[in-house]
Amino acid sequence: MRPLALLTALALSLFVAGCGDDDDDNGMGPAGVAEFDVIQEGVDSYVDSDLAPTISSQTLWENLNDGDASNDPVIVSVRSSAHYALGHIAGAINIPWREIADPAQLAKLSKSDDIVIYCYTGHTGGVATTALNAMGYSAKNLKFGMVGWTKDAAVRVAKPFSETTDAHDFPIEMITNTGGSYALPAPDNTTSEDVAEILRAAAESYVADPDKPATISAQALFDNLNDGDASNDPVVVSVRAAAHYALGHIEGAINIPWREIAKVENLSQLPTDKQIVIYCYTGHTGAVATATLNMLGYSAVNLKFGMGSWTTDPTVRVAAPFSEDTSPDLPTVQ
Repeated sequence: MRPLALLTALALSLFVAGCGDDDDDNGMGPAGVAEFDVIQEGVDSYVDSDLAPTISSQTLWENLNDGDASNDPVIVSVRSSAHYALGHIAGAINIPWREIADPAQLAKLSKSDDIVIYCYTGHTGGVATTALNAMGYSAKNLKFGMVGWTKDAAVRVAKPFSETTDAHDFPIEMITNTGGSYALPAPDNTTSEDVAEILRAAAESYVADPDKPATISAQALFDNLNDGDASNDPVVVSVRAAAHYALGHIEGAINIPWREIAKVENLSQLPTDKQIVIYCYTGHTGAVATATLNMLGYSAVNLKFGMGSWTTDPTVRVAAPFSEDTSPDLPTVQ
C-alpha cells in the first residue's frame, strides 16, 4: 500500500475506534493505539514496496532535459544552506536534512509531486527520502548525491568514496548469526491524535536531534569492535540480500534485508538499549533502514559507504562503490 493510502486507512480505523486520551508515558496515541503501530505501518508501507530508493544522475538529467517540463520532479537539496549557495542542480530548492520534517519546510512540498532528494554522498539524502516517503510523499534519493552529479570539488564540499582512504580489508565471516528476542520500542513523540502528525513527529524526533549522527566510518566501527570492551559493542545488521550476506559479512552481524527491516518479527530481534549499526552495499539502502529504525525508536547509525568501505573484495562487495571514472560532470547553478 502506498503511504498516502495508508494514512487514509489508518485515519479511518482510528476514527471508528472512537476518541481516546492524549499520549501517556507508554507511547499510546489516538484511541489507545500505540504510536509504534502507526509508525511501523507508515515506514513499512514504503520500505516493503516496489518504489526504487534511488535515481541515477544520468536518469535525472535526461528527465530534466527531455523537452517535457510536465514530468519534471521537484528537486530538493538537503545540504546546508551555505553549501546550497555554492552550487545546486537547476531548479532545486533547499531544505537541510535536519529540517526535512519541519512543518514550515514541508509546506514547500506536495504529496502529489515526484520529488528527488540529493545530499553530499547519498547518505543523508537516503534519510530524508525515507522520512518523506513514510509521511506520504513520493521521493527518490539521488545516488551518490552531489558527488555523483558534478566533479567540481568546491561544489561537492564532501569528498566521494576513495579506494585509497575509505576502503579497508577488515575481517569478514560466513557464519550465520541470529538476533536476540526483545520487547518492541514505545515511541512517545506527540500528543496529537492525527496519524500524519504522529509520522511527522517520529521523523522529526530523529532528524532534528543533533546527537543522532547519520553515519559511522568503517574505521570507527572496527575500533569499537576491537577495543577489548564487549560491553560497548553495537548490534551489527547487514541489510543486504540473504545471498549476499552468505558471501561474507562483518563478524557477528545478523541479516535483515532492508525491504524487511520494518517487519515486527524482525524488529523483535533488535534491542532498544544498544546502538545498532546498519550496513548495505554503498550506503544508500543502509540509510533507508537506519532512518526507519530511528523513527521507530531505536538508536541506529549507517556504515558510511557500506560494504565497499569494509572490504576491497569485489565478490563480497557485490555492488561497485563510487568511481570517478563512471561519474558524470553535469552543470550546477548558483
